[in-house]
Amino acid sequence: MRKNYISFALLMMFSVSLLQCRIKDQIEPDPDERFEHVDFDKGAIQIMDTLVDHLYGRWKMQEVEFVIKYANPTGSVKKDTIFKDFAELEIKNISRDEDPRNPVCSGELLLQGKVWPVAFRLNAAAERIVDRTGPQAFTLFETNFPNGSRPWKDDELFFRDLGLTGENYSIEIDYKSQSMIWKGLNRDIKHIKLTRP
Repeated sequence: MRKNYISFALLMMFSVSLLQCRIKDQIEPDPDERFEHVDFDKGAIQIMDTLVDHLYGRWKMQEVEFVIKYANPTGSVKKDTIFKDFAELEIKNISRDEDPRNPVCSGELLLQGKVWPVAFRLNAAAERIVDRTGPQAFTLFETNFPNGSRPWKDDELFFRDLGLTGENYSIEIDYKSQSMIWKGLNRDIKHIKLTRP
């Protein structure tokens, strides 16, 4: 009887050791396998080289779609809305002096007969660098007034409360059709379709 207990104990220890070897093989990769190293800086520069060449100039905001997620009493748009031929964006300058991976674009937004200075910094999308899918870049689209306080006039409140600026967007350009889609990431703008006028 004692012999059976000893045999059983040895069998259990042998089984556990085999099980641990299998689990270790599944958890730890084979050291001979090599993983591809992705150089994100080089990938970002390559994406921006292509993207920047196509951004310059005038873009017509052909369609701006708002999907209201939360009621905002001060917001200019109160319900789900699609604006057609909404505004024009002219990108006049793209600087890569500070960082070639993250160019700074500046220009003007023409809306309701007024010209608004705007600026945004492009950040390459990691998904595009690694998998070659998804948007080319992300950005925070902002007004670009000179430093200091600026009081808003009554006829400017629509623009200020619109939510078009101060919003993060993903940017994807279709180089063949010369069109661009900006998808809003935080607030009420679902997307902006931009085309060449």
